[in-house]
Amino acid sequence: MSSNDRYNLQKNSDLKTLESFKILISNVKSLKDKTWGCPWQKIQSHKSLIPFLNEESSEFIDAIYEKNADNICEELGDLLLQVMLHSEIGYENKEFELNDVIKNLNKKIINRHPYIFNKKEKVSLEKSQQIWENIKNSEKEATHIESSISKNLNLKIKNLPPTFGTDKITNVVKKYGFKWESTDQIFEKLEEEINELKEAIKSKNDSDIKNEYGDIYFTLLNLSNFLKINPESALQKTNKKFLERFSIIEHYARDNIKKQTPKDFQRLWQIAKQKLKRKNS
Repeated sequence: MSSNDRYNLQKNSDLKTLESFKILISNVKSLKDKTWGCPWQKIQSHKSLIPFLNEESSEFIDAIYEKNADNICEELGDLLLQVMLHSEIGYENKEFELNDVIKNLNKKIINRHPYIFNKKEKVSLEKSQQIWENIKNSEKEATHIESSISKNLNLKIKNLPPTFGTDKITNVVKKYGFKWESTDQIFEKLEEEINELKEAIKSKNDSDIKNEYGDIYFTLLNLSNFLKINPESALQKTNKKFLERFSIIEHYARDNIKKQTPKDFQRLWQIAKQKLKRKNS
């Protein structure tokens, strides 16, 4: 295929995408129409949609880890819908509109990649990241954004789910050199936190117990970040595995499930574990 043929194919694809996007804009406006729109959509706000944005983001991440292209495509569409709805709400509230969102994004892409858009220059991965950070920091200074790392992070994670907040904190502070060097280091910290929780439990101090449990959770999330594991996806798999094992326990116990002793459950658990192991081997 010649370069001219590839260009024409790409051009046709872009035109189809633009046409689909125009239809999407029209569909979202129909959803939000004050007279004929969807009753549920009409009452939504930026704040009321937050749980759905979190949910869609998690489902998209799960699809990536499952390596399911169809699901990734579908979940991306769900995320795009969230962007469109928030843009339409911004327009209704006379705050901003979709065009502003796109213009701001285009401006950011161009400003933070001068080696692409200002002058054609090949740079290393390390240099590209340094350029990004330098420009980002200069933008913050120009708009008088608080320069304190901790204060900025407090603002950014204020309305995030705690696990997302921990991930954000970990990713930001490690850019400044505050990071784990190895999994052994994290396991040492985890053991330390577990011992502190044991002591708190012995003292029967509810506040200390809660704090120490939080420290363990925080350290575990740091471990998932270090290992590049999505904690929600990992936990979802464990939930599924647990229920698969428990279904085998139910099968063996039948109507006597409530009469099983802790020792009975331990025995049945091992049976279920081995059964699934053989099935998956």
